[in-house]
This record gives sequence, C-alpha cells and structure tokens, in this order.
Amino acid sequence: MKVNNGSVCRGASVRVSYRCGKVAYCLTDLNKEIYIIITHTPSVVSRIIRQFTHTPYNHVSVSLDAELNNMFSFGRRYKYFPWFGGFVQESLTSGTMGRFTETEAIVLKKNVDEEAYHDISKKLRDMLAHKYTYRYDTLGLVMAIFGKSLKRDKYCYCSEFVRRLLVECGVEKSDSFKDIVRPLDFMNLSATREVFRGKLREFPLQAQSIDTGRTPQIN
Repeated sequence: MKVNNGSVCRGASVRVSYRCGKVAYCLTDLNKEIYIIITHTPSVVSRIIRQFTHTPYNHVSVSLDAELNNMFSFGRRYKYFPWFGGFVQESLTSGTMGRFTETEAIVLKKNVDEEAYHDISKKLRDMLAHKYTYRYDTLGLVMAIFGKSLKRDKYCYCSEFVRRLLVECGVEKSDSFKDIVRPLDFMNLSATREVFRGKLREFPLQAQSIDTGRTPQIN
C-alpha cells in the first residue's frame, strides 16, 4: 500500500478505528492470521439451499487456529435437528462436520493486525458465553435467497455473521461487501489467500504445512 511519501509498505494496512466519536487512521502490521472456512455438507437442507442459490458452497465459519480445532458460525445446534439453530462452536470431528464426512471445504487464511485479532477473540468469547441469546436467522436467509436483505440484532445466518464480525472488529469496511453476502464472497477480500481445497476431513493432513505460530484456544 502507498503511504504519504509515495513508498510502498508491504505486510501493512491502514486500520480505521472509531473512538470518542472520531475516526482514527493508523498504519498497522498484518502479523496475525484468522481462518475462514467455506463448506458444503451433503445434508438435505444444504442441498435445498444449493438448488435455490446455484452456488457450490453454502456455509462459512471462522477460526483463530490453523488446525481448525475451534470454528465458529451460525448453524444447527444439534446435528440431527436442523431447525434448532444459533451461534455454534464447530469441530472437524464432531457435530455436523463430524457427521457429514464428505463435506467439501475451501480454507482461507486472512492476515489481520494484533488489535483486530484481539477484538475478534474477545467478541467470540463473549458470544460463546451468551450463545443461547443468539438465534439462527431463517427468515433472513430465505429473504437473502430471493435477493432481499433483512438485518436483526442477535439474529444471523452464517455469512452474515462472518461479515458482521469482520466489520465490527475493524478488519473490513462495510462497503467491502454487497448488501447480501454469500460464502464465496469472502474469497475476494484483501490480505486473504486459499490454503486448502478438498474434503474437510483431509484438512488435518495439510495443516502442518501452514505457517501457524501459536495456536490459541477459546474456552
């Protein structure tokens, strides 16, 4: 990116923050990583959504660790009952992902600065502590399928959750996204690269080749 003297600074970004009603701009190093996981499970619900959206992937999650030990999204709370949904912690080996072993995935690594990383971690911890106050936005998803946007506090579907998380934590500006965001749209974000594509169950075999640093845990 260009700075005032016309030089190009790589591995850095202008972070926009809002404090005390003022907009602050600061040059930051993108020295942390988060992971965005785009998936398609062979479930009945997922197949129905695919019929309407005509897109190969219909779910998206976010993780702070390169092994994807802890993933977060909005989805079904119980693996056999899709009509009970909300904010969920997902795993490669249990729940919905563990049940559907043929789940297809694209894993993206996105560079963020330390402040954004801290804000995302705190936001996820807070949401996890109050997870039953959040509801899956079935109405919002249906309207989105037909090109209509509906936004409600405490209600999300998966891609709307990831969009809100990135915007509220200062990683992306709101105008980085269309009014209705779909899972594959996250592939177009800056400082983001694909690190895996294939069966999600095969990802642990690839994880060791990804430059990770310390693996955080959210309890």
